[in-house]
Amino acid sequence: MSGNNSGSGLKREMGLFSAVSVLVGCVIGSGIFTTPGKIAAAAGSFGPNMLAWILAGVCGILCALVYAELAPDLPKAGGSYVYIDEAFGHGPSFMYGWSMFFGNFPATIAMMATAFASNFGVLFPGLNLGVTEQRIVGTIVIIVLSLVNVFGVKSGSAVQNIFAVAKIGVLCIVIIGGIFMIRPENFTTMTTESVEWGSAFTAAVPALTAFGGYYTLSYMSGEIKNPQKTLPLATIIGMSIVIVINMLLTIACVGSVGFADLAGSDTPVSAAAQVIFGGVGASLVTFGAMISIFGAVNGALLGMPRVAYSMSENKMMFPFFGKSHPKYRTPYVAILIYAVVAIVFVWTGNFMTLLMMGTFVSRMWEVVICLSLIVLRKKQPGLERPFKMWGYPVTTILAAVITFILVCNVDPQQIINGLLLMLTSVPAYFIYCKVMGKKKEEQ
Repeated sequence: MSGNNSGSGLKREMGLFSAVSVLVGCVIGSGIFTTPGKIAAAAGSFGPNMLAWILAGVCGILCALVYAELAPDLPKAGGSYVYIDEAFGHGPSFMYGWSMFFGNFPATIAMMATAFASNFGVLFPGLNLGVTEQRIVGTIVIIVLSLVNVFGVKSGSAVQNIFAVAKIGVLCIVIIGGIFMIRPENFTTMTTESVEWGSAFTAAVPALTAFGGYYTLSYMSGEIKNPQKTLPLATIIGMSIVIVINMLLTIACVGSVGFADLAGSDTPVSAAAQVIFGGVGASLVTFGAMISIFGAVNGALLGMPRVAYSMSENKMMFPFFGKSHPKYRTPYVAILIYAVVAIVFVWTGNFMTLLMMGTFVSRMWEVVICLSLIVLRKKQPGLERPFKMWGYPVTTILAAVITFILVCNVDPQQIINGLLLMLTSVPAYFIYCKVMGKKKEEQ
């Protein structure tokens, strides 16, 4: 499996650096520029705030280590879908693909493209971009990046490499500048009279979203060189970079701005940059946000369509999703369909409802993926396992339990909506099986 051909119609062209860039680029998107304020507001004081980051970071690294074992074991395009399918069968894996497509993937791309357009308008106020103009900008971003990824995984990963390095560079400038501006009294400022440590669990939910996206790398498993070695190494390196940046950025923001001013701020990183660098700070952060979001959109279009592609290869999605480009060996139909649906969301603006449901849905599926590792250890003991999760089975169970506890702190309405979305996959599965069964009979 370490050759150039993955055996699935896709080419293995991504090395370690590109794999790390995909993970970092997908995890560090637009959220890092807004979540520190939301987490601080939910935590209430600096102690629970940092505990929330630690809880989310521990959960993120444990879940990422699950992928670090599973991805090289089953190095096929589709990642999470493949693990669930191998562990639990076609029904649950279809539910995963269905609920993530309708409740997360294209809506996430649309949200990020819209966020890019908003920051573009802020950085260039002279253009006077209205809603329509911003939607045009978002559409152009999706079209350009979808075509880049259709033309080959090399071109898509090259874009990812450039923008991953650029976004880390901008964030490091803010972090280093913030360290020099730290005032000790800012860390003792509380937004409440007493420290409520229990609030750390509520605050860890938005913090957990800041560590999401690591699973996108597994979707690219069919196109990574030497996946048995590269996938676990890229996962560990990438998540380590993400955790360090998030923690240091929070410290820099609190140390320069003050916890009370940070809590609830919609633009906490911009506020910190304003204090650190003056008037040019806000422009720097806006530019950094654009770089970050652009890279995240590219990473999403690079990885997410591979789930539909893998489902089609497994006869669990309509055949046209499984077509690979005869020249570029990319799942071009799946990429273009995702792009079209995302553009529709950009123009209708109704993706936020899906994303709210998707928060619960995506994290619940992470619990299932953690459990799939335990099942596959028993079900397929003969699998080559170049990397075994440290501390198994305790760490794997801990990953599932922490994720489940945190996801239960999501707003109850989101939980209800998310469950309803997942349940729609049940009749869809039976209808699909019946339709495809009839087609086979006719043939």
